[in-house]
Amino acid sequence: MYIFSKQDSEVLPREESQTSSLEEPIIICRNCHSHITKPACQIQVDGGFCHAFANPHGHVFEIGCFDSAPGCAPASPASSEFSWFRGYSWKIGVCRDCETHIGWIFIPDQTGSDLEKFRFFGLILDKLIFP
Repeated sequence: MYIFSKQDSEVLPREESQTSSLEEPIIICRNCHSHITKPACQIQVDGGFCHAFANPHGHVFEIGCFDSAPGCAPASPASSEFSWFRGYSWKIGVCRDCETHIGWIFIPDQTGSDLEKFRFFGLILDKLIFP
């Protein structure tokens, strides 16, 4: 299911920005063009893929939710303060290659067999290039 796409013709030629060696569409870091995730990893959290939130300093972020983002690495300890998703703590997420802040990793506050709670990635849409 294809949920969301952001178009950007100014960055890379189509074949470089959209495919890996297996010709599968990929989403890349706007800063260094490294592979971050795939469109197939888009998920809905709290009723939607795309969310807009403001941090405590008033900076607004438009994020998309993904169940997997191998190109996103944690860059902070987990915090439950000002979490945008009830029941989740967050860690800052950076591009694994260039260390640009690209979003947050959300981790369930409680462990156990609650199947509705899972780790997911809230990635800043403006920091990514979609196919």
